[in-house]
Amino acid sequence: MRFMHGDPEAVNLMISNGSYSFGALLHTFRKRKRLTQRQLAAAIGMHSHAISRWELGEVLPASKAIVLELARRLHLNDQETRDLLEASLSAPVPLWGVPIPRNLFFTGREEMLRVLQMHLLVNGSAMAPQVYALHGLGGIGKTQLALEYAYRHALDYRAILWIEAETSERVWFSLQRIAELLQLPERVEMDQQRVAAAVSRWLTTHDQWLLIWDNVEDPELPQRMLSPSIQGVQLFTTRRQALGTLAQGVELHPMGEEEGILLLLRRAKVLESEASSEQVHQLAERVPSEYRAASQLVTALGGLPLALDQAGAYLEETSCSLTDYLQRYEQHRALLLDRRGSPEANHPRSVTTTFLLAKEQVKREQQAAADLLDICAFLNVEAIPEELFQVGATHLEPTLAAVVVDPIQFDMALAALRNLSLVQRQARTHTLSLHRLTQGVLRAQMEGTKEYPLSKQVIRMVNAAFPSGDFGTWAQCERHLAQAIACVPLIEVVGSEVSEAFALLFRVGRYLLKRGRFEEARPLLAHSVVLGEQHYGPNHPELIPHLMDLAELSWRQGEYEQAEALLSRVLVIEDQHLGSIYVQQGETLNNLGLLSWEQGKYAQAESLYQQAMQIQEQALGPNHLVLTDTLNNLGLLYWKQGKYSQAEPLYQRTLQIREQMLGPEHPEIAQPLTNLAALYCNQRRYAQAESLYQRALCIQERALGQLHPGVALILNNLATLYRSLGQMTHAEPLYQRALQIREHVLGPKHALVAFSLNGLADLYTEQGEYEQAEPLYKRALDIREQALGLEHSDVALSLGGLARLYTKQDKCAQAKLLYERAIHISELSLGHSHSKTIEIRTAYHAMLGTEESVKG
Repeated sequence: MRFMHGDPEAVNLMISNGSYSFGALLHTFRKRKRLTQRQLAAAIGMHSHAISRWELGEVLPASKAIVLELARRLHLNDQETRDLLEASLSAPVPLWGVPIPRNLFFTGREEMLRVLQMHLLVNGSAMAPQVYALHGLGGIGKTQLALEYAYRHALDYRAILWIEAETSERVWFSLQRIAELLQLPERVEMDQQRVAAAVSRWLTTHDQWLLIWDNVEDPELPQRMLSPSIQGVQLFTTRRQALGTLAQGVELHPMGEEEGILLLLRRAKVLESEASSEQVHQLAERVPSEYRAASQLVTALGGLPLALDQAGAYLEETSCSLTDYLQRYEQHRALLLDRRGSPEANHPRSVTTTFLLAKEQVKREQQAAADLLDICAFLNVEAIPEELFQVGATHLEPTLAAVVVDPIQFDMALAALRNLSLVQRQARTHTLSLHRLTQGVLRAQMEGTKEYPLSKQVIRMVNAAFPSGDFGTWAQCERHLAQAIACVPLIEVVGSEVSEAFALLFRVGRYLLKRGRFEEARPLLAHSVVLGEQHYGPNHPELIPHLMDLAELSWRQGEYEQAEALLSRVLVIEDQHLGSIYVQQGETLNNLGLLSWEQGKYAQAESLYQQAMQIQEQALGPNHLVLTDTLNNLGLLYWKQGKYSQAEPLYQRTLQIREQMLGPEHPEIAQPLTNLAALYCNQRRYAQAESLYQRALCIQERALGQLHPGVALILNNLATLYRSLGQMTHAEPLYQRALQIREHVLGPKHALVAFSLNGLADLYTEQGEYEQAEPLYKRALDIREQALGLEHSDVALSLGGLARLYTKQDKCAQAKLLYERAIHISELSLGHSHSKTIEIRTAYHAMLGTEESVKG
């Protein structure tokens, strides 16, 4: 039941500040114009029940626009319109104890308001007992949400009372104010305990009230001050995440993008205070640059309402554009976060002040917790693995190290931080997180003397936790990857002084290289080489693995000259420091051989592979895992030359050693499986080839994911197999998927992209879809000429494919020129008797025969 007074027309005539209620004003103005409720409703396009409910005080109009339309239809003057508007924003209840005016810029949070309504109201009426707490970071909007809830649901309670709960002094002041509102006899008492007891008695003897405790710092304070019965409901706002038996918690999160943009634009008065999301979309269409700036600013400010309000205040005061403000924020972040702007009664503190005061409070309670927060501020704030601190504890300051390795002390430090919502702890994932603005404020505070030593601690700690990057450690690598990347700008600060920086960059770069994330790996591996040179000198053996991985990356990205230069440099270092029979030299020679193979220098490649095998077998024996790379690559060379009987045993030997050493499901098993399958395709052993491809694809997808270049290789080869069998509906989607992966991971100009383009073009040619095939052939040819040179054997394949297409289109003159160039390149690179050369030559002569018969 709602609380009502006798005469419906007199209901809620006065509100707490002495002005008329909305319902009473509307009733008076309507009667003055001699309009019925039905007539007024029809004039504004609403049901007559709406007018009745407004005048009875059951609800308020949903928007300012409706109130203004009422004023127009009732012919109100400016003052009367202002009175009606003000009344529409006021809570029409007799016992209104909220000392804060409604926030005209309150935006969004509709879901959270529904959550509060669900918890604090049942079937539209106040339900008891209910005690809930809104908790979250300072500036997240807890007070404003509680305030908006109070105004919206004023009619659902007999009384709404507000206690400022930050300190016991503020609580006593609030209780005195409540006693005055309730007209309790004890309101004149000087004894605070008697006043509190009187308020408690009122709460015990009345029902359907809402009591809001705003900004509770001490969870025991409400229980000490009052002992209300179960007649009403209570809502707390607090930064504390752990509330014990005090209340059930409802966490308030940062605003989403759309809500944040709307708040920012309303507060800056770019849009009116009642503007809707639709008007934001209109702005996006009208001034896209300003909308983009607003979106980027919401992201930069982490959706924190206080920060958005602060930015909006600056924009209003200065008439600065959103684009300009974003640039200023990027350049002067600390200054703008510390500037609150015009006096704000609801939250006078700036973002910077709010966070630093919270940190000071933590510091007073527990120094180690404040130190832990400082370390977190140097990490990626989204998901900080808890084990990071334990594994890397020896690199932290001794007092903090002692805390993080002790589970109980670590819990207590986190409890101190969680009490002020400075850190969130995810028990399921064992990770920590903090708001990005918390990080920004703390980092700005630490610039100078604290930044350098803390950067060194964090780099060493993360390096201690980051795994080797080998296949078995990939899950842990991914878990710690964001923290390792967060160390990159810190490494810029400390330079080559910290040897762990050199090691960390290398391990992270190697992991990304193995996962096929080449663009991410490159700057890290390159930086590791630079730091290594600075730390050890340009020719130190410690540089060898760094140079080798950077060379592999260059090779995989088709930068063969750069890869060859790096490997040649490695050979020089090995000769100087390690002797002629060092196993590492075998790997270097093997990689140089692979580069020669890629560039069509087959004789040179074979010589390098043979040298590599001799060194590796002599140093490690005939069945060592390291040897398999050379065996596989030599087999690949023989396959390319059409020497299938020599290639097959090398592939088989590679597969056998790897299965014995790594197990049947390791991703390195996929390589010899794929190569054997390709060989069987050339021998028309399609059933065996398909089985091997499917096994390899299953291994790679499970180990490497759906977007790895190794997966694309198998997809492309399997598509070619299906095309050879005439199963075009199976082949086409595989080609398409392989092409998408390669373009995404390697870029549109990589030589491997040309393989997928060429295969897809072959398929379309065979299906008679010539218009689709021609641009694919041309693009593949252009890529191969640019990446591999004009006389590479793969260039001949693209030329041959395009020539076949032109033959089918009766463009024999164009086809003849292409065939002749393709035959020349293939004979030069593969030899006169190679199967590919013979295939191109046969197609050429077949075309000539067709041309002669046409002429005849």
